Amino acid sequence: MSVFTLVLEYDGATYMTQVEACNETEALIAWTDELDVCAIDGFPLDNAEPILKSLEGQMPSPVKQLVNVWNLTFAVGHDLAVLHLIKTELTDNS
Repeated sequence: MSVFTLVLEYDGATYMTQVEACNETEALIAWTDELDVCAIDGFPLDNAEPILKSLEGQMPSPVKQLVNVWNLTFAVGHDLAVLHLIKTELTDNS
């Protein structure tokens, strides 16, 4: 398992989360399962479930010239959201 940092850019704000997953596709699924849409300003709560379920079938695109970085753009109503996935190596701080 790896740690993935997910950075969501939506409606002029940035939201960051970390999840554990084996790969970027599983990280996306874990993120949609754990996401608290109430914490995202302007996210349409009445359409949140279909929006998040639609993401589970998508494949994040690798970002060219970077290692372990992917992104995904998706519609939220009439707006766009950009999600960045970054595979993160943890260090021992002890």
